[in-house]
Amino acid sequence: MNKLKNIGLIIFLVCCLFSVKFLRAQSRAITLYKGIVIKHSATIKNKIYHFEGTDSLSEAPVVIEGDNITVDFNGAVVNGNTDDENPDKFKGTGIVIKAGRNITLKNLVVKGFRVGVMARGVTALKIINGDFSNNFRQHLNSSRQTEDLADWQSYHHNEKDEWLRFGAGIYLRDCDSADIHGNTVTEGQCGLMMTNCNNGLIYNNNFSFNSGIGIGMYRCNRNNILYNKLDWNVRGYSYGVYYRGQDSAGILIFEQSSDNTFAWNSATHSGDGFFLWAGQTSMETGDGGCNDNLVFGNDFSYAPTNAVEITFSRNKIINNILHDSWHGVWGGFSYNTIIANNDFSGNLSAIAIEHGKDNVIEQNSFSDDKAGIELWSNPKRPKDIGYLQKRDTRSMNYSISNNSFKNEKNIFNINNTTDIRISNNLVSGGILQQKLDSTVKNMEFDHTGDQVKPHTDSSFFPKLTFKIAGQNAMLSPTRPKGKKYIMMTDWGPYSFSYPIAWEEKTDSTGKIYLDMIGPPGKWKIIHIKGLSNPSPLNGEFPGKLIGQKDSSALTNIDIEMEFKGDQVISPFGIRYAKGDPYTFHYRKFEIPFKWQMKWFVFDTTSDPLKHPAQFNKIINGTPVKLTNGPVLSKVFGLGFGKNIAREKVVTVSEAEIDVPDGLYRIGISASEMAKVYVDDQLILQNWDPAKLIYDADYHRDVITPLKGKHTIRIEQAQYGDYGMLNFIIQPVYH
Repeated sequence: MNKLKNIGLIIFLVCCLFSVKFLRAQSRAITLYKGIVIKHSATIKNKIYHFEGTDSLSEAPVVIEGDNITVDFNGAVVNGNTDDENPDKFKGTGIVIKAGRNITLKNLVVKGFRVGVMARGVTALKIINGDFSNNFRQHLNSSRQTEDLADWQSYHHNEKDEWLRFGAGIYLRDCDSADIHGNTVTEGQCGLMMTNCNNGLIYNNNFSFNSGIGIGMYRCNRNNILYNKLDWNVRGYSYGVYYRGQDSAGILIFEQSSDNTFAWNSATHSGDGFFLWAGQTSMETGDGGCNDNLVFGNDFSYAPTNAVEITFSRNKIINNILHDSWHGVWGGFSYNTIIANNDFSGNLSAIAIEHGKDNVIEQNSFSDDKAGIELWSNPKRPKDIGYLQKRDTRSMNYSISNNSFKNEKNIFNINNTTDIRISNNLVSGGILQQKLDSTVKNMEFDHTGDQVKPHTDSSFFPKLTFKIAGQNAMLSPTRPKGKKYIMMTDWGPYSFSYPIAWEEKTDSTGKIYLDMIGPPGKWKIIHIKGLSNPSPLNGEFPGKLIGQKDSSALTNIDIEMEFKGDQVISPFGIRYAKGDPYTFHYRKFEIPFKWQMKWFVFDTTSDPLKHPAQFNKIINGTPVKLTNGPVLSKVFGLGFGKNIAREKVVTVSEAEIDVPDGLYRIGISASEMAKVYVDDQLILQNWDPAKLIYDADYHRDVITPLKGKHTIRIEQAQYGDYGMLNFIIQPVYH
């Protein structure tokens, strides 16, 4: 018996010894190396690791796999590219997490890759307190004056990981019960992108100031998305010029993503604040959708397009702030949807629903919108997709009650809609303006005016209980607000973390007015070219700078300035300590083009690909028409389809330039094919329509030296009726 006790004691002591050794091993920080595979819990030595990204996104310099693993990166940085200022060249994945269970990553920084962290098939994954900023993003071709259609994105398909072409800070696929909190993704294109991920908890993250998407979900169900900062995820916008959004969004929900809760998030100043689309499956079959999602207590204001876009689905939009957007809610083909207790203000149209059915609009507050509620349908719309063939898409059965309307220019704009009950709505600050026509049938209209007291039905408010400490995700009172502050750079939205001289206007005399925006501090001019009489020569942030453009026809302005003040984080993630000098520029380069555009048509006998000789005869012959102007995209846009076919059309455009000696980036965005010549020398072509799969494929650019006078010639040809032609030339600054 004593021997058995002794044996047991020995076994116990051996186990204790191994446990101590294991704990000591855990406490020692390990050094990463390229190709490391981590299969056990570990702490990583805090240092900067430079691992060049590869062409493969499925491989990574750091791989984690197994079960019940915690990897504390201890603030270590994994950097995939030291060329910080060309993020469109970033490639590869920083960290790959392979199938497993209960894997935790925390306290890591990954930058310089196309994808920061990618996980596939991991159950109960946790990513905590990571920073995945400054990974891949596209170089944007749109300018403040001209939208470039090649900047449009499309997230409609991701069965084959098509989303990866846009990169991501975090990319998850088949990861159920994930816990993603305390993470940051800024100055990238996409923050957190999820596919086939269910029952997750996504909270207290900051995925802001990206050029694409804050959080994207595809075939994701029963997730809770709470207390996240998702502001300024935007592109395709120029204040007072165009407001397209180009399918950017704070939150994007596509393809059979249902039963999710989105609560207490801030997704302001994004292309769409919240963008939901049923998915291609529903379009083809008429079944399913992104249904029964609860969108509660969020701020989606200042969207260039829609604060909330919900289409072909059934959802609840409750108690949100929806200010100063094109549409507060765009609800095309929504059915059995509740829009209640929301705050609408300053929108071009507060609620717009085409072909909606069985919807409830109650207890909302509307103020200072140009249009309050717009409902309509098109009975002659062709039923050319499965959804329209199999579903009843008449505009009908609305309950609109207990709302308050103040200073609305037009409260109701309704046509081709039936069975509407409008009751107990308060109207103040003006008269009841409405546009109804004879196509509106079976409408009950009562108790709506300035003496009404709307009732409150508390049943619209959900009972939400989450055992987490949520951050206040709403914008700070000191943060500038409004679409004026969506200031797009070549790489994405301005983030207020570094100084910038932003052109407010140029008047008819050539005087340029600049807003000096940035962290608190002082600025001074170091060097100036192309601008005279600058005033003042130095100042504080915020401030103004005014100068006179030189009288030369070519605009070639470069103001070099120095900033000293609070900490600066550059647009490429470089940190400058408080008081350290930071150099920044205001630059403007514009050539006074005089484009001459010739228009032609071709047929099967002069096909540009099959019969190039005959095609060349066509474009060297007599044109169908001539157009001209200073901006190529406008010359093309105004002439496209006017007294000429929209298909099988060709343009040949020429202009003379005179530029200083230097390197220039020349770019062309065209449908569908284009060639660019400088002095009859071909320098750039995109002449294979088979390679045009995505919007970005319609753009090509090249770096080339130029000096003095040159002739630019552009040949553009297209088979289809989608028209686009935009030319870009800018100096390459060092």
